[in-house]
Amino acid sequence: MSVPVEGEPGRCLPNIEASKKIYEPLDTQRQEIRLLTLHPSSDGDEGIRCTLSHLALNPSSPSGIPAYEALSYVWGEPDFTECITLNDRPFFITPSLRYILASLRLETRTRLLWADAICINQLDVKERNTQVAAMRQIYSNCARDIAWLDPMIGKEYKSSEIYGNPKLHKRERRMKRGMDLMCDITQKNPQTLKAIQDKYREGQFALDTMAQTSLRSLFERPTLWKRLWVMQELSLAPRVTLMCKGAELQWDQLTALFRDEPYFDAFHMHTISHMIPYYAEFTDVFVPIKLIEDQRRLLSQVSKLMDVLVRFRATKSTNPKDKIYGLLGIVTEDHGIQVDYSKSIRDLYKQTTVSLINMSGNLDILCQNPFERKGEPSALQQDPGTPAMPSWVAEFDAKREDCVPLIFAQRNIFNASAKRCERPCRLLGSGEDILVLKGTILGTVGQIHKKTTQDETKPQETMRLYLDDKALSHPQDHLYRTKFGDKSISTGETSIRAFWRTLVKDCTLPPRMRRLRPAEIETLDIHNQEALAKEEEQVQTYQLHLGGLFSRSAFSYDPGDDFDYSNVDSKTVIVPARMIHETHDLMFATTDNGLYLLARPHVRQGDVVVVLDGGRLPMVLRKAEHEGLEDTFKVVCSLYVHGFMDGEADAGVDEGWLKKQDILLV
Repeated sequence: MSVPVEGEPGRCLPNIEASKKIYEPLDTQRQEIRLLTLHPSSDGDEGIRCTLSHLALNPSSPSGIPAYEALSYVWGEPDFTECITLNDRPFFITPSLRYILASLRLETRTRLLWADAICINQLDVKERNTQVAAMRQIYSNCARDIAWLDPMIGKEYKSSEIYGNPKLHKRERRMKRGMDLMCDITQKNPQTLKAIQDKYREGQFALDTMAQTSLRSLFERPTLWKRLWVMQELSLAPRVTLMCKGAELQWDQLTALFRDEPYFDAFHMHTISHMIPYYAEFTDVFVPIKLIEDQRRLLSQVSKLMDVLVRFRATKSTNPKDKIYGLLGIVTEDHGIQVDYSKSIRDLYKQTTVSLINMSGNLDILCQNPFERKGEPSALQQDPGTPAMPSWVAEFDAKREDCVPLIFAQRNIFNASAKRCERPCRLLGSGEDILVLKGTILGTVGQIHKKTTQDETKPQETMRLYLDDKALSHPQDHLYRTKFGDKSISTGETSIRAFWRTLVKDCTLPPRMRRLRPAEIETLDIHNQEALAKEEEQVQTYQLHLGGLFSRSAFSYDPGDDFDYSNVDSKTVIVPARMIHETHDLMFATTDNGLYLLARPHVRQGDVVVVLDGGRLPMVLRKAEHEGLEDTFKVVCSLYVHGFMDGEADAGVDEGWLKKQDILLV
């Protein structure tokens, strides 16, 4: 599926007159679609001849739905130069589709297909909207999906230059070798990807250069694996066949490889779990298959919008609206989003953000936003008076490489607010651009001290900038103490301990991340005071020691359901925590009332630190002027606030030394 971009010149123009005569209106009440009958020919040079017919996806007759094959492929450039005969009329399609149809055409019998470029009237925007919304039904009801792997389209050649190029057949033969290799791996000696990986590690399973090239030609080179629309197609079809000219591979042969692989949700998809090079080297080529297989596992289960949007964020499409509309077919939650390509990107992304909050009852899309860009959010960079995306709206088209790693708070690692947010979301303003939330203000960001050394990861200079000169030499005389009005809060913890705990977010290192335990904090306090007294030392935290234990999973550390994790916990090791507080992602700061923060580098003095109902993490907000309203803010980032990560703000409201108020995000 590929939806034309509004205003794009030249797309489908050769078919304007033909479309008026070929396409009859579809009956939306019967959920009608069109099917393409590809007529046979024993002469490969004979022109392509096709006929369109209508099919109701909710038929009233008992005969049901005929067996048809859906087609997943890459359109290529909007170059409609290849003529076929459609309903006895000339009709122009792209070179890529013409090549596929010629390859699929049988010699003696017809073939019943669904191909979006022909079965949808691409010149009818209303029909396109309706058919996009029906993608789940179209692909779920097909007999199988043919995923056509073109090794050259979308690469260095124009579509018109590909199908007479001798390199095409060479690369197709390489893909065929990749398919043959996968058949050997999965059929002759069936085993999981991890079992193969372990043999690879032990030198018992070696892929020569040609074999590795063949696998990468199959699973990496085709641009099909990078196209957003294809993801829902391959995820929904009951059967999938990977196909190129002269060869095919059944998806079921790949499924067995992943039976021991854990499901990746929105917050675990790109976690680096294996640091040993052979893991990454061996599994890298299978990543596209793994993401789709995860989605296929959910065909009869709940498929969450957040997981789907993050899982396929790296895929590409021509229209930014496709980042939402092109994936709705594989979401089972009641998200309430209707396909409407006349809606602006701004309004669509706003609606999607609201839907995520309403469905979850939490603010993960704000506090653990996977689409948070590096540097200041776009909404903070807009000139006054310029229409901008509201600061609380996620930028769903942000590329993963342009975004910061999120502060992980799942598995109850952090729960800054134990309360759920108000549902449905309260929205104000003529355009409903103001999101009203309940929250508790903890303080305002104090002066941001700039480092003078080039080594921005050294904690010693940060310590000297923010802590008293004798905080390290006389720790018991310098306690971590905060004030809220006349109320002074202190647990008796020293400021130096609170400082290093802030730098490591009070956690062990990933991938087995959890909160530090009291005995571990006591031990680390000794180590870190010694480290901070030395100029070249980093603060340290624990890493759960896996020793010689190997995972049963190729993609993340998963030793199995029967594994005794307490044994791992008893083998923790102390390691430097440099990566946790590097300045380009997070920096240390304080509030005017003494709170220790680990926040993004673009926070400013005077920004407000707040805990919002439904937020696992506190947030930094920036005061924003809005006509006729008070307490309006823009979202800056989420952060770690030492001593306020486990519901302490809610307790402060209950005890009367903090207050809950409306927070208006613009």
